[in-house]
Amino acid sequence: MTAMTPGKLLAYWATRPTVMPMQEELSLIRDMRALDTADIAKDLASFVSLIELVQRSHASNGIFEMTEADEAHTVGFFQWLKSLEKTLGIPLATHADGLDLTCAELAKRMPR
Repeated sequence: MTAMTPGKLLAYWATRPTVMPMQEELSLIRDMRALDTADIAKDLASFVSLIELVQRSHASNGIFEMTEADEAHTVGFFQWLKSLEKTLGIPLATHADGLDLTCAELAKRMPR
């Protein structure tokens, strides 16, 4: 089996709807976190595009579907991106706007 790379992952996820159900968003996050750091460094453009796919979906739908159980994955993903910034020496979290927000923070910003 061929190892997954950012480009291969992007080729698959770019064919999916822009607004994904939360479980698909979390699946994409898991797929991204499984990527090898060396492969990410070789194809930063595809990796950034993947981050932006998650962010767009999260901003459109994920923030409304997210549960406290889900927030551990989204906030953890954001923190993982911050750690990758140090490893890769480039900003990544700037492409993940809103993924660091918890359910409580979202409720304060958007009361129902």
